[in-house]
Amino acid sequence: MLPSQPLLHAAVFALAVLQALASDTFTAAVYEHAVILPDVPDKPVSPDDALALMNKNMDVLEGAIKEAAQQGARIIVTPEDGIYGWRFTREAIYPYLEDIPDPAVNWIPCTDPARFAPVPVQERLSCMARNNSIYVVANIGDKKPCNSSDPSCPSDGRYQYNTDVVFDPEGKLVARYHKYNLFRRETQFDYPKKPEAVTFETPFGKFGIFTCFDILFREPAVVLVSELQVDTVLFPTAWMNVLPFLTAVEFHSAWAMGMGVNLLSANTHNISMEMTGSGLFTPEGPAAYHYDSGTEEGHLLLAELSAHPRLSPTYP
Repeated sequence: MLPSQPLLHAAVFALAVLQALASDTFTAAVYEHAVILPDVPDKPVSPDDALALMNKNMDVLEGAIKEAAQQGARIIVTPEDGIYGWRFTREAIYPYLEDIPDPAVNWIPCTDPARFAPVPVQERLSCMARNNSIYVVANIGDKKPCNSSDPSCPSDGRYQYNTDVVFDPEGKLVARYHKYNLFRRETQFDYPKKPEAVTFETPFGKFGIFTCFDILFREPAVVLVSELQVDTVLFPTAWMNVLPFLTAVEFHSAWAMGMGVNLLSANTHNISMEMTGSGLFTPEGPAAYHYDSGTEEGHLLLAELSAHPRLSPTYP
């Protein structure tokens, strides 16, 4: 008799964990995504139209996730703004947002979407992770209601956050990070009341996560490395290669070398806005990188990395 699907999935997941535990390295992936943008981002649309656009982008991301998993990747990072784009007003982005719970709730959206419904984006991302037995890192939007008893509550009665989520190979939500250092154009989002230092453990090292502009500040970037001692940083970004900043590849590679950690940097791809440059960076230099200012195509990168770079005999 053939084993049931849940038992088969559990067996595959357990085998993958044992394989990861037996190795000091792991294969990681990042995907530079040419985001499909809304026609008029500053005009509100219906929830159905918002979801239709997000599904188009998730169709592309799902293909990249499946390919990465087939090539042995244990984790994949996708870009900031990779599911709905940018240049929204506060009102226009609202139909794209979901209420993202604290990971402490121990929740697998793929198998229990009704628990915090409606969450079609989280459900689909969770299923991508579960169906491919891979950690999936994505950037979406979180909404949280508030009221007049909170002096910081916006006039529309809600907080809106630029948010990273991580789903493990079972599809469980294991990390949620609200971007603290917003770029000057991100007026559609609110600042969290205090910076968050988000970490999670895997069979192949300790991971931290933050978003794009955060990398230029002590909190959370330096805190994760110097105080919380993460091995690898997950970095969804929408990095424009314009002054006063260096190009994405140069800056992010130098940051990983200076901090002594792996940096998995997934950039959006839009050549009209000078957005390109992704890579898997290590304390010893780039393991793989991609920079393309000539085409409009996305690109998948994979590399084998040290799970604990500080323990390497060649650690800088």
